[in-house]
Amino acid sequence: MAREAQVGKLGIPKSKGDEISSVDISESGNQRKSIQSVEIGARVLLALLKADPGGAFLRDVASNSGLSRSQAHRYLLAFVNTGMVEQNSSSGRYSLGTLAVRLGLAAMARLDPVRIATGYLEDLLNEFKTTGLLSVWGDYGPTVIRWIDGGVPLFTSMHVGSTLPLQASSTGTLFLTYCPPAQTRDRVERERAEGIVVDDGELSEQIESVRKLGYARTYGSVVPGLAAVSVPIFDSQNRLVATMTVLARSQDKAYFSKAKIGRILGQARQASEAIGWPGPA
Repeated sequence: MAREAQVGKLGIPKSKGDEISSVDISESGNQRKSIQSVEIGARVLLALLKADPGGAFLRDVASNSGLSRSQAHRYLLAFVNTGMVEQNSSSGRYSLGTLAVRLGLAAMARLDPVRIATGYLEDLLNEFKTTGLLSVWGDYGPTVIRWIDGGVPLFTSMHVGSTLPLQASSTGTLFLTYCPPAQTRDRVERERAEGIVVDDGELSEQIESVRKLGYARTYGSVVPGLAAVSVPIFDSQNRLVATMTVLARSQDKAYFSKAKIGRILGQARQASEAIGWPGPA
């Protein structure tokens, strides 16, 4: 029994840094039970996730996970035994294994980008007490698929199913910025034939601004009296899958403060990360 008490279920001796600890759940439910060794193991996997394609040496895994080499080696051995990690026999480098790939693919298959992005937008609008929308690329260009009233309603003719112009809306500017020109060219030409014409030079300036700032904004160019700030939502392949827009009355010039725009950008980033976005290249 004394020997069993010193050996984990995977046959790996425990060291001082590997104790299993837990936290009781409070009556309010604010705390959850936590197994420290699992959390440490997650740090090891994150170190491998951020490693070069060729894998990482033991010393790098230890350094990036905040462990000693001996501790990191024990966790890596456990993960190798389960297929979560593999080690190159020639170089000695470690990388994520077949089980990690299978888990990742299973998680991706269960993702619903629209549902995830909608949840983050709803939280933001409830906080700001205003209205917003979620748009995706449809058959006729940027299309509103969610219209959410988070507080004081804004009266407008826009609704779910409305198509937004590429050249005159903050949402459209995002699609012009992050989508291939082959995807947007026909729609721009159609808009110009219908009378919506923005000079190519001005469009280029708007696109450059979005690339620099990470968001687009308009004041009454789509709906008179309404201002908008739109931010992009990216997927695991760094592709634009949706845009998140927060609306306000254009007469309220101070509404979109630097702090509010930062909050909108942060919420969009979290939504993208929840969908699988790896971060800026």
